[in-house]
Amino acid sequence: MTEPYKLNSHLCRFCTFYALGDEKIPAALLDYKNEKPDLTGFPWPLPSKNSDYTCFEKAGEIEWYGASNGLTRYDKNAEREEDIVMHFGGDRYLLDNHVKAIMADGDNIWVLTETGVAFIEMKMISMEEKADILREESLKYVNRREMMSQKRLAELRNLDSILPYGHSDNDGSFTVGYSIGEILRYATFKREKGADHPDTLKAKEIATKAVEACLLLLYIPCRGNGFVARTYLAPDEPVPDDGLFFRMENGKAVCLETTDSLKKGVCGVEIDASAPVPERLAKLYTDKGYTVDGLVYKADTSSDEITHHFLHLLFAHEHLGSDDPELDALILESAERLLGFIIDNGYELIDFTGKATTWAKWSIPYFNSEFGWVDGALNSAQLLMYHLVTMKITGKTNEGKWRESYDKLVNEMGYADMTEQHFNRLYQASISMNFDYPEEIMYGDHMLATLAFWGLCTLETDEKLLKKYRNGFKAWRTSIAREHNPGYDLPYFISCPDEKPDLDKLAGWFYRTNASRLAAGVAMVGRHDIPVKTLRAGVKEISVQMPPDETFIAKYDRNPVDYKDEDSGGVWVVENCYVYTFAYWIGRYYGFFE
Repeated sequence: MTEPYKLNSHLCRFCTFYALGDEKIPAALLDYKNEKPDLTGFPWPLPSKNSDYTCFEKAGEIEWYGASNGLTRYDKNAEREEDIVMHFGGDRYLLDNHVKAIMADGDNIWVLTETGVAFIEMKMISMEEKADILREESLKYVNRREMMSQKRLAELRNLDSILPYGHSDNDGSFTVGYSIGEILRYATFKREKGADHPDTLKAKEIATKAVEACLLLLYIPCRGNGFVARTYLAPDEPVPDDGLFFRMENGKAVCLETTDSLKKGVCGVEIDASAPVPERLAKLYTDKGYTVDGLVYKADTSSDEITHHFLHLLFAHEHLGSDDPELDALILESAERLLGFIIDNGYELIDFTGKATTWAKWSIPYFNSEFGWVDGALNSAQLLMYHLVTMKITGKTNEGKWRESYDKLVNEMGYADMTEQHFNRLYQASISMNFDYPEEIMYGDHMLATLAFWGLCTLETDEKLLKKYRNGFKAWRTSIAREHNPGYDLPYFISCPDEKPDLDKLAGWFYRTNASRLAAGVAMVGRHDIPVKTLRAGVKEISVQMPPDETFIAKYDRNPVDYKDEDSGGVWVVENCYVYTFAYWIGRYYGFFE
């Protein structure tokens, strides 16, 4: 095991914005006379052209330069190369990019632009403090009955103006990412502080609530057969027009009118919804004053949610189950019902139509189809992981339904061999469509591959199969390694211990991630220090990955080198913290970082 890397405290950006005329703005700023900087022979690439810099301020060894496309900070003595030149642009750090005057205030800076003023504070915080700040932001602003995806704002940048509703197509997946992070936070505190320490007990409470929210999605359709909902809505939440939704009433569920339900001819279809929701899980909505009647759930569930749920069941079982038999029983029942439903239906997730959902197919007929051929390598790994997780949770590793199905998949149907074929199939598909292979990447699949192979490489004991699964994980590295994302890289190094991580590079990701998930954009487009390349099908990418605090904010399903300023709704949306906390607590629990 690699020696733990010491994560130090690091500068983090905190911004306060003021409208012109606000009495809190220092009067001196409005009359401040800055000199134009002389940048002749400047030793580093700058975000703006030299001629665009209009003002200059020096505070000790730190120099600030204002330009027509944002603010630049220069620290020639910075310990890390990526910290020598920093860029601050709108909308995340400035109200607009036209800097008119700047005035230092210790390590901080006041910035006057055409439409307002920003006060940028550069604070030293630890990486655990950052995790705490982000988690508390999500609990206060993103939390929707313990589900964690994102929330829209009624007023731009004002987190206190969050709308009380707001689902995501992948609520289950994103909440699982949050929950695994919180489970590992609890496990880390339990090991380091003891089971009865107040911090440990609070972490356990938060993790348990997150687990319950994820488990509820495995019961909320009330079909009783193992079908999983993508998400669910309270009766007073608006139903979006983006899929198939069912409203439950008196033991029945009716498919609501949406563009999708009308197109598929299923609007108004009534199905059984009489299976009970376990009382412990139902409290997530009954404590808010709701009953099951009137709840709306989203169907047409994909393999994304199923893969997240299975690995989550493993973590919840291993770290919470022994102290909570009631919870562990629900975990065991959920795994057995869901995998049994998939096996009994020919390795597909069957919806109310009697047919497979659009994207939850792990069958040979799907793998032999036009769309399924590329998916085969990933989906075969997913299905095998579901089996190993269920065998681990039930303790039935050597015999029974799960073992028989697993052995059939491996020995008769070639699923283990197929897990190694990802790059070959992706590359062939991109060539056939005249794409560069990065243009064919589904970036959300990086998380699915990470979860599937992490589970496989953790649980498989047969050395021959383990070698195949590690090779399968390595087949993804050509695309996953492009992201330099510790949320992917750390599970990879856990799974493939012969590979050595660059922990210093990963530390830089933690250091430079923002301490807020407000999805405000940055002024990347138009910067003069970022090389841009255009791929074969026209996609534009930056050739050098920028630090997270100078790129758009998104979930684990976007290309981090996309050449764009924002994603996820910009200053009108606050995102879930899991992008940071999932990675951070993996690093802490498994001893990569201290």
